[in-house]
Amino acid sequence: MRILRIVLLSLLAIGVATAQAAPDYHSQCKQPAPVKIKKIGHPIWKPVDFHVFTASIGAPPDLLDFGKNQTGLLYPLRHQDCGGLGRGPGDPHQPPYIHEMEAGLDIMNFADANVFREADFSTTNGVWAVWMTVPNPGTTGSSPDFKSGPIIPNTLFPIHIAGETFRNNQLWDPYLGTFDVPPLDSNLPPPICITGPVDGHSHFPVFYAENANFGPGGPIAGHYEFRITMTDTTGNGWSITAAFTVR
Repeated sequence: MRILRIVLLSLLAIGVATAQAAPDYHSQCKQPAPVKIKKIGHPIWKPVDFHVFTASIGAPPDLLDFGKNQTGLLYPLRHQDCGGLGRGPGDPHQPPYIHEMEAGLDIMNFADANVFREADFSTTNGVWAVWMTVPNPGTTGSSPDFKSGPIIPNTLFPIHIAGETFRNNQLWDPYLGTFDVPPLDSNLPPPICITGPVDGHSHFPVFYAENANFGPGGPIAGHYEFRITMTDTTGNGWSITAAFTVR
C-alpha cells in the first residue's frame, strides 16, 4: 500500500469583530528562486511563503518525523490536530499569515536550498516543499480567526491539490500526492476544531515531502521538479513548480 506523504493543514482561530482588508501579498511575500507559480484563470486566493529544504521524514512505513516536523514548523499553541484538516485551529492569531512558515524554519533550524546531497534525499531524509495559502483578495466573511475579515469562502472548496515529481524532465513519481482541502462546515470529521458555522478559511498550509524511497530506483542524482496544481470549484487556481538538484 502506498504511504500517504502529504498533509494539508487549515490554521484558523476565533478573533476580533472588526473587518480587515487583505494585504498586498504580491509586494510583501516573494517565493524563493526554485519555486515558480502561474495563475490558472482568475483565482481570488494565492499560495505564498514557499520554502524548499531537507529534513527527516522518518523511517518507512510510519514516517513519524514527517508529522513531528510539521508540528514544529507551525507555532504549536496556535495549531492542534483537527479531523480532516491535519493541524488545525488552536489559539487565535490574526493576519497576515505570510511569514508563518519562515518563522517555523528558523525555529526548527531548517534552511532553504535548491541543491542537496544524495544523503539529504534518501533513507530517512527527504526534500520538502511547504507554503501557506491566503485570500488574495478573497472575500469578506467570518472564519475561526475573526468575525469579519478576508477569507477564501467555503463556496470555493474543496480546493483540489495534485502533485507529481519529475527527474531530468521525465516523470519519476506520479504519486507525490493528491488531496482535497475541505470547506469549514459541519461535514468535517472529529475532532472538530471550529466552533459554530463560519464562512471560510482565513488561510491554510500545504506540506509535500519526497525522497528516493518513493521513486522507481536507479540513480538518485539529477534535477528534480515538484509539479503541483491547485484549483478551486470554479476551476481557478495555480500551477506550482518547485525545482531542486540532488548531486
